[in-house]
Amino acid sequence: MQSTKEKIVKVGAQIIAYEGLKTFTAKKIGEKLGISDAAVFKHFPNMDSIAQEIITRYTTECLRRTDEAIAKGKNAIEKLALIIEGHIDLLEETKGISPIMCFEFSRSNKRKLKKMIFDFLNTYAGKVASVIEEGIKEGTIRKDIDIEEVSFSFIGMMQGKVFQWFIRGRKGKIVKDRESLKKMLLEGLVNRRP
Repeated sequence: MQSTKEKIVKVGAQIIAYEGLKTFTAKKIGEKLGISDAAVFKHFPNMDSIAQEIITRYTTECLRRTDEAIAKGKNAIEKLALIIEGHIDLLEETKGISPIMCFEFSRSNKRKLKKMIFDFLNTYAGKVASVIEEGIKEGTIRKDIDIEEVSFSFIGMMQGKVFQWFIRGRKGKIVKDRESLKKMLLEGLVNRRP
């Protein structure tokens, strides 16, 4: 059974993702959990601490899966494919909360929260960039690409899929065809020259 603290984090993330930061209040969390807003503050000192916990949990999981994919893959292309798979799995499991949350916090006036998102995105893109660099050295990835641009495109593509899913009314899977998405992201990177 989930603790109240865990429930607060989960419901808070859902509020941010589905209703926006303006409705992310202790009162709203309390209403959804059937507790008072004062009870919310028994577990967290303020709303920023709830937001920090939400960001930390979702970004840590995304980076953990990325590291796992990098450790598992035999070459750069396989590592990138596994990173995409892990990212898609996380999107499906969380119903797209991570990208929406990143977008919401990046627009907020909370500097600490914005910095957490900025640091996460840079770390994630850095991990993808290191795999791309590895692939260039292996000769499996083209040399004529902008590594930073491609790294951030991985993030952008996943965010785009979540926004598309929201527009469709949050029905079905976020990524309808994993193989097509992976092919689209990876085919342009593959070095076809001997």
